[in-house]
Amino acid sequence: MSNKRIFRWILYVLGVAIIVLAFWPVPSTQGSVGGKSRGARLGLNAVRNETLGFQKVFAINKPSRVDKRDNIVLGSTVSDFYVEFIDGVVPGNIDPKTYPYNLHIDPKSAQCAARRAHVNVMQRIVHQRLGSAIVFEDDTDWDVTIKTQLQSFALAVRALQKTERARTASSYGDDWDILWIGHCGVDCRHEEPFFLTPNDLTVVPTTHFLPYLRGVPHMRRPENARMACTLNDGVCSNSYAVSQRGAQRILAALSVIPSPLADQIDTGAEFDVVLGRMCGHGYLRCFAPYPSLTGNYRSAGLASKSSDIANMPEDIVEAESHGLMYSTMLNLNRLLNGEPTVHSTWDDVPTLDVDPKDISTPQGGTIQMQGAQGIYAVRFVPW
Repeated sequence: MSNKRIFRWILYVLGVAIIVLAFWPVPSTQGSVGGKSRGARLGLNAVRNETLGFQKVFAINKPSRVDKRDNIVLGSTVSDFYVEFIDGVVPGNIDPKTYPYNLHIDPKSAQCAARRAHVNVMQRIVHQRLGSAIVFEDDTDWDVTIKTQLQSFALAVRALQKTERARTASSYGDDWDILWIGHCGVDCRHEEPFFLTPNDLTVVPTTHFLPYLRGVPHMRRPENARMACTLNDGVCSNSYAVSQRGAQRILAALSVIPSPLADQIDTGAEFDVVLGRMCGHGYLRCFAPYPSLTGNYRSAGLASKSSDIANMPEDIVEAESHGLMYSTMLNLNRLLNGEPTVHSTWDDVPTLDVDPKDISTPQGGTIQMQGAQGIYAVRFVPW
């Protein structure tokens, strides 16, 4: 073979190799949070996908509560995300041999069953090697702009992790264990920065706040601003996201190897109480929005429909949603009919009708610190 033909053959082989490498799929990486690397390439836009920027969306639901499953299925469908169900645990059906040695709530109680259901979610996430998942309890309601809200929250928590412009495996950054998206009270770490997103039209007025059980964070927050902070404590677990790292640590602490953590903090209580303690201890790295991004829904009928844990009266009541400006569940008929507007939850809120398309993502926010002389801005983070 002549030198010229050999040279042409080498160029041909090199050309084919370059084309193959250009189109060869990049191997997925199993990071601590995001799992597959596709989310990194999509950035904040991945939050608008059918799993809200996580790898899966789970909802805990007792099979007997088909009414609540109906709510979640229809609500998530009109909001364009996909939910997988994990069966709730029936009180008294837990094998006594599975109780951790430090459990100090009644093993036959609804609270213990709820705790085990959340541990089952952790088991699923770890078993399926999911980088992250978001978990809803089956009475959760969310704003009609949930994807816009989560995009804004993702920018906030990325900024608090100092990764808002970095390539990460998750749209929410890579250094977190819990994103406590739906709660009934949080305590922020005052020594760490917090993030303020101004002019958020979906922030519930303080006059209509749920009875938050951890008081009001000490940071100054304008009425129409939403805050994101690093958590010292939280309560109520109606929705939260957990990373693979976080799920592994929770599964270890609440079931597999509760010691030595149990010697440092009380991990034998209800799930949300223990979760808050693990955040405060530093065992988990946790972030949350304030006010909460999700609320609770009770459909019309018996008042007792709203809870499988607490004893409720048997009065007949109307459908009700708490903690949201523009409830998805209360606006289902309008959304199904394709109406251009949705109604706010309360008649005394100035804006009664709004087209969800008119509510855009706030254009960034400010990282702030609380010092001895008060609160001061550190830097603005653009969208």
